[in-house]
Amino acid sequence: MTSTALPAHESIFVGVRDPFHTSAVQRRAPCRVGRLRSCSGRRRSLMKMSHVIASLPFLILFAFQPAAATGPDQTALAQSISTFIEGVRTSDLAKVKSTTVQGYRAGDQPKYAILSRLGQVTDVDLGDERRFSQQTIVEAEVRHASGASSWTFSIQAGSRIVAAEMTSASVYGARAAATSAKTTTGGPARYHHRRYSGGYRRPVVLSCESSPSSCNQDARLVEFFYATDRNIKITNNVSTLDTNAPRSGILTYGIAGVRIPEDHEPGKIELPSEWHFLSFDYKAATDETKHFSIKRLAATSYEDWKDLVKRQADQSENRALIFVHGFNTGFEDALYRNAQIVWDLQYQGVSVLFSWSSKGKVRDYGYDQDSADIAQAEFVELLTRLHESGIEHIDIIAHSMGNRVVLPALDQLATGSSPVRVRQLVMAAPDVARDKFMIQLPLAQKIVAGSTLYASSADKALIASAELADFPRAGMVSANGPVLLPNLDTIDVTAIGDEILGLNHTVFATNRAVMDDLKLLLINGMKLPRLAQVRKFPEPPQPSTYWKYK
Repeated sequence: MTSTALPAHESIFVGVRDPFHTSAVQRRAPCRVGRLRSCSGRRRSLMKMSHVIASLPFLILFAFQPAAATGPDQTALAQSISTFIEGVRTSDLAKVKSTTVQGYRAGDQPKYAILSRLGQVTDVDLGDERRFSQQTIVEAEVRHASGASSWTFSIQAGSRIVAAEMTSASVYGARAAATSAKTTTGGPARYHHRRYSGGYRRPVVLSCESSPSSCNQDARLVEFFYATDRNIKITNNVSTLDTNAPRSGILTYGIAGVRIPEDHEPGKIELPSEWHFLSFDYKAATDETKHFSIKRLAATSYEDWKDLVKRQADQSENRALIFVHGFNTGFEDALYRNAQIVWDLQYQGVSVLFSWSSKGKVRDYGYDQDSADIAQAEFVELLTRLHESGIEHIDIIAHSMGNRVVLPALDQLATGSSPVRVRQLVMAAPDVARDKFMIQLPLAQKIVAGSTLYASSADKALIASAELADFPRAGMVSANGPVLLPNLDTIDVTAIGDEILGLNHTVFATNRAVMDDLKLLLINGMKLPRLAQVRKFPEPPQPSTYWKYK
């Protein structure tokens, strides 16, 4: 669900500030366990929301853990927290395991050296309790023999701890101890030996054994969001298409993680070999060190998806890159292509795959055309919702028939009062009628800051499409040249076409030179010329009208 001022290959699920502000606050009546006071109603300064520390893996965990029948029992939870902290303080593994979920890796829990100065737990105040999807989040203020600490917990099954983190702590000095660590207002004294603050970006420690889908310890894992109108079911990281109703017309959301193999070459998607003969199918086993492999795939509710995007946007300068695939692209193929693009670009923003209902078969060209037309409304919905999630800068890469989805959607937004704006629109080999393209793009440019067209005279897929439609496509370079429009950077990539089967239809993603050009455009914001091999054409002394790879 990997993006975000982090390299694209790092986890997109990072610590964020105040991740629970959209959840309803539940307050409970006071209760007591011996000297453990809970639900006291008092909110101390250490419990301010600025100390709430969380992470997106933490949030993903909430979305996919089994739901508890009821909220945690306050008395049992106060006792559990006290025992847990004492176990961490004294390195008592039995105590830690007795209060946590099965499979919790206690060895990964920070030791918090300051706990030795704080001393034994004497009192626990349970603070705000929130529900995020299927998890209960509890804040707790803990008093010790020589100080106080603040914590954030994720709770499951009543009082079992799934994740925990100390967010701040204060050790009282001698003068404070002499006054029973109290001021006249009843708060902790303001004399300290030492303070501890978890900061805003410290992640909550999770149990990777009990929830592997929320832990990213693999630097080659690319994690991203997806939105699709496909009628698919996702179970245990596997997607299944409903062949009886493959096109739903309803947008659904989720997160994905694809591992990039160690020997990956830029522009390539390394997959296991396979062959088909008559009724026999063979596919070699996947080796994640050699092949792209789907490690995480899960559907989410829109509300959870939106919250995750919001938190990711906060870490990535509020920008997102949307990839819209083309004709003859299955869902898993789209996941692989998006991961390859994000990895090769080293994109550091929110990555979103928009996967419309292509059947993924060459013979279903007509079906895919209809699917692209139907998906236009869903793409408008996606852009609107990304904007509502705090995304201010949107870049779009539309490939092939994906332009048939994107351009009408942008035209619709441009004619309305929508605040959605697109920073860069990249149109790679657009399978759109040339004259239609020349009408649609100028209207879309009302909300698009920059637009780039990659075209080729060697694109066999577009040549076939033109013959079928009896009209040239916008992604073709004809004898009279490519499409030329005001405020459009047209780049002829014919010279570098090199793809399996000779179709040259994904040259934008399968050629390193084009990926380098895209990186300079989307990451660095550079204008043409960006690469030495891309030059103006025709060459001087003739007036230049577009760009061409040499």
